[in-house]
Amino acid sequence: MLCHACHVHLRRDYPYCLHCGTLRKGAKVEAFAAPELRWRTPDGQTRTVELVKPVTTIGRGADNDVVLDDGSVSRAHARVTRTPHGFEIEDLNSFNGTTVAGHTMHGNAMLLTDEIELYVGDVPVRFAQPRSAAIGSKTMVAGVEHSMLLPPQSGQPMLPELAPTAGGPLSARPKRRSGWALKQVPDVRGDQQWVLRNTRTGQYLQLDERDVFLWHQLDGENTVRDLLFAYAQEFGELALPRIERTLRTFAALELVRGVHGQQEPEKPRLLKRIGRAVLNALLRMEVSIRGLDGFFGRLYRAFGWRFFTRTGVALLWAVIAVGLYATVVASADQNLFDLQGAGVGGAIAVGLGYLLALVVHESAHALAVKSYGRTVTRGGFMLMMGMPFAFVDTSDMWFGSRWSRIVVTLSGPLSTAAIAGMCAMTAAWLPEPHVAGVAYQLAFGLYLNTLYNLNPLMPLDGYQALADGLRLPRLREEAAAYFTRGIWADLKAGRRPGLRQVGMAAYGFAAVAGTGLFVLLGFLAWRDRLGGLVEEYLPPGIDVVVIVLLIGLIMFPVWYRLLRKLVGFIKSRRGATPAEASA
Repeated sequence: MLCHACHVHLRRDYPYCLHCGTLRKGAKVEAFAAPELRWRTPDGQTRTVELVKPVTTIGRGADNDVVLDDGSVSRAHARVTRTPHGFEIEDLNSFNGTTVAGHTMHGNAMLLTDEIELYVGDVPVRFAQPRSAAIGSKTMVAGVEHSMLLPPQSGQPMLPELAPTAGGPLSARPKRRSGWALKQVPDVRGDQQWVLRNTRTGQYLQLDERDVFLWHQLDGENTVRDLLFAYAQEFGELALPRIERTLRTFAALELVRGVHGQQEPEKPRLLKRIGRAVLNALLRMEVSIRGLDGFFGRLYRAFGWRFFTRTGVALLWAVIAVGLYATVVASADQNLFDLQGAGVGGAIAVGLGYLLALVVHESAHALAVKSYGRTVTRGGFMLMMGMPFAFVDTSDMWFGSRWSRIVVTLSGPLSTAAIAGMCAMTAAWLPEPHVAGVAYQLAFGLYLNTLYNLNPLMPLDGYQALADGLRLPRLREEAAAYFTRGIWADLKAGRRPGLRQVGMAAYGFAAVAGTGLFVLLGFLAWRDRLGGLVEEYLPPGIDVVVIVLLIGLIMFPVWYRLLRKLVGFIKSRRGATPAEASA
C-alpha cells in the first residue's frame, strides 16, 4: 500500500507515512503513539509536547499548550490541527509569522511532514513522528561538517579533526570519526538490528545491540578499559576479544580513530597513489554515474509509482502468467533463431529489444528503491568475472527492512519476465510473421535472462533475495568456508553435521562449482570474441600472446584474488608449527 501523498510504501501497523508524515487513510491515530513538537528552552534544555489533542496551541501566553517565552513569539501565535490528511500548522496572524521549510506564513496553514523544522517567530521547533522497535529508529547522522574541533577564530586556519592518542591496548581512547549514519531497522523476529554507514566512503556495516552500545561509547574520552567495564555492567560479561574485534572492524571501515595498533595513514608518494588507483580500477572494472537519484525520483513521482500499486502488481503477475502460456502457444509455430524472414532489420530489432529490457530491468530496481523512500546512489556498467553487466547501486536499502530489500531485488527480474511475456503474446497472437518471429526470439532470450538473474549460485538478484530470505548477508562466503574447511573438520572430529550444516555445505559446493563454471564460460567467450579479431591482424605466435594478455587483463579481478588467497595460504603454512602443518 502506498502513501496517497508521496506514493511511498506504508506500514500497516503505523498510522503515518514514514517518508512524508502524512496520515494513512482510515488510520485511527488515537490507537498509536502521538507525534510531538520539540524545542530548546533558553537554558539549553529540550522540551517536548505530544500532539494528543485535536488542536494544540502555540504562543507566549501561559494559556497555550506550547509556551515559548521569547519576545519574537506572539501571545497567540499558531496552532497545530489534526486533520484527515495529517497535522497542519496554522499561523494566527502573528506579528513575526511562522516559517515552515523556508516559507513564512501569515494567517494561512501548511501540512507538517516528519522531521520538518519550523520557526515560531525566531524559535526553532521540530515536528517529529515517533518510532517503535517494530518500525525502526530514525537515522542518526553525523556529517563531515562536524570534523572541526572548534570554530576558527578570526584570521586563523581551520584545524582538522585530531585522532586520540592510542597508547596501550587498554589505555587507548578510540573516537568516532565524522561522516556516518546509524539507523535501527525492523526485524520480524524481534531482534535488534542496526545498520551503520560511512557517508564518506559509502560502506555499510550490520550491527547488533552490543555493537551499537560500544559505538555510542566511542567519544574519545572512554578508554578501552572503560569500555570493558561498561560492557560488563550492561551485558554481564568481560568480553575484551569481542570489543577489540569490533573496534578493529570500525577502524577498517574508517569509522574510528585511536584504536591500539592502528597507524594513521601517511600520504603515499605519487607513484604509489597511481599504482593504487590502477589496481582499484582493475579490481572494480566499472563505469558509474552519480546523481541519478533526482532523475529516478522525478520518474517515480511522474508515473513510476503506479507500478507499485495493487493494480500495478496484479497486472504484472497477470502478464507474466499469460506470457508463459503464450510461449507454449507460440512454440507450435515458431523456431528458435528463426526470424521468419525479418533479416538484418530483425536482428537489429532483437538487439535493441535486449538493450531496452536491460534499461527497464535496472530502472525497476531504482524505482523500487524510490518506492521505499530510499536513495539511488549511482548506476552504470561493470565487468564481473569478465562478463559485462549493468547495475544500479541499491545499497541504501540496507536502511530498509528485509522484505523491502527482497522486493527491490526481485523487481528487476520480474520486470524482464513481464517484457518477455508481452513479447510472447505478440509472437502467439499477432498475425504478421516478421514481427512475430522477432518477438519470439526476444521473448526466449529474456526468459533465459530472467532465469540467469534468479540463479542463486551467482552474486546476482536471485542470490541477494535468497541471502535476505535466510537472513545470511554473507551466505556465499560462509557456505564456501564451511564446505572447504568446516565440514571436514567436523567429520574428522567425529561431529555429525546437522541439517543446516549439510545445507550450507551443499550450497557451498554448488557455489564454488558454479563460480568455476562461470569463469570457464567467461574465458571461452572472450577467447572466441578476441580470437577472430586478433588472428586477422597479427601473425601466428604473437596473436596467442596478445589474446592471453587481453583475457588476463579482463579477468584480472578473478585471478588476482585467487593469487592473493594462494599467497596467504602459503605464508600461513610456512609460519605454522610442524604439528599444525601436519594437522
